[in-house]
Amino acid sequence: MEAVKVEKKTDREKTKQRSLWLSALKLSSKEERLFELEVLLKGLDRFFNLENLPLNSGESPIRLNFVEELSIAGNGYARITELSRRFLEASERSFYQFRYYVETELLGDLARSRVIEQSLTQRNPEESLMLLYSYFLSLKNLCWELVKTKEVRYPLFFHLGCLTSRAIAQNRFFNPTSELEFLPEYDRVANKIVKNAVREVIDSDLKNMISVLILSFYRLLHYLSFVDEQSEDIGRLKQSLIIFALINSEARHLIRFLEFELKPKAGKKKDPLAERFSNLADGLGFQLSMELRKINHTELLSVAKQTELDLLRASVENSKGVLINFLEQSIVQMAQELTPQIRGEQIFPNFISRKQISLKLREDLAIFRALMDKFEEITETSISGASLNSYISYLKLQKAYIQYLERFTAPFIRYSDLIEFKRYFGKIKALSVSDLHRMDKLEGFKMESKFFKIFLDTTLSHINQRADLRDEPAIDEKQIREKLKIFVNRELERIKGAK
Repeated sequence: MEAVKVEKKTDREKTKQRSLWLSALKLSSKEERLFELEVLLKGLDRFFNLENLPLNSGESPIRLNFVEELSIAGNGYARITELSRRFLEASERSFYQFRYYVETELLGDLARSRVIEQSLTQRNPEESLMLLYSYFLSLKNLCWELVKTKEVRYPLFFHLGCLTSRAIAQNRFFNPTSELEFLPEYDRVANKIVKNAVREVIDSDLKNMISVLILSFYRLLHYLSFVDEQSEDIGRLKQSLIIFALINSEARHLIRFLEFELKPKAGKKKDPLAERFSNLADGLGFQLSMELRKINHTELLSVAKQTELDLLRASVENSKGVLINFLEQSIVQMAQELTPQIRGEQIFPNFISRKQISLKLREDLAIFRALMDKFEEITETSISGASLNSYISYLKLQKAYIQYLERFTAPFIRYSDLIEFKRYFGKIKALSVSDLHRMDKLEGFKMESKFFKIFLDTTLSHINQRADLRDEPAIDEKQIREKLKIFVNRELERIKGAK
């Protein structure tokens, strides 16, 4: 018991020392830079756990080549060394640069060992940063040399992960993996409406659980701010997998909290609000697990090996969009359980309600179905309509509309449906105009389109049955035909202009 008290006292002193160091530091955006450093440290600690990576579950890890994943880790190491160097330069630039030079270049073996041993004491944040910088500089150089071998098997990947975790665990002032609690400098709910709604909860135990839940969702949103989906750099885009690995890991802990703490504890309380949150916990846990499956098994699958910039950016952008949409929807839903009159736009300026999402999804898919209906009518009711040119136009229009759906609509499609959409989209994108000159390919295109249209009809039927569309009028078929006409005319003009 006495040892626990001493440890807590030491932790408080360490936190105070770090806070004083940070407040005295003359560096712009220092809190956000420090948070990025700790997010990357924590993310790399989780990145080497295969459970957190979007890998094909059907393949044995022993057979996989992890050279791309190691390259991503190398970029993460490089960013950590860059951030630590900036903090060191803002602290005492000349001293720490000179010290690293002395340690690595000038001293003999015995003297170097003594200097390194002294640095391990980490008496202050600067010494911890120096240790972090030197460890991760070595890991970065080692990693990039290993990548040159072009083949990295799982045991090597695993052991490099162990070295990474130890380098983080040994750091006294910058070890985010050991901290489970929320930190006030990072974990804030800036929105006053949400904060006031939580303050109104009377039951202190329930208030604490709701606060933990909302803060957890906000923290995941904060992690996503470090995903640069607009980057033109392939390495920077792939580095996002480190952030997604961290989100996968922490989301699993959040799901366990929802299912095994909040749900049963709130369910035992004889209070309408507690009962609502007990029911909500069940739904949020299930939805979160489905959103993670959606991005890991569809959007991010094999992203580490992707070499085309546009496809890579689309995967990262869609994955980020899926998670942001879910997290924002969930935070709004929780706030409305506390105060029903709260509107989503009061919390997130660009918020789109579930009803708006369902309406957009229904309309976009209805236009796609109308496109298929139109070409079935054209090609099956006259000899001239069944010409090769008609099918070529149909293929080009499908490709164009699929491109739109992938960017703006696919993130809203439920995981159970998305697998079939992705399968069909992949087949159409792989089909070229020249392929249609072959009878077998042409017939395959016809049959695939027919079968997918049946699936599309079923999906639209399910969307129409959603609770948030219950009071909405049926879809306006005339409006759908008008929007299809606008799309077709625009695309035909574009195709004509490209010739």
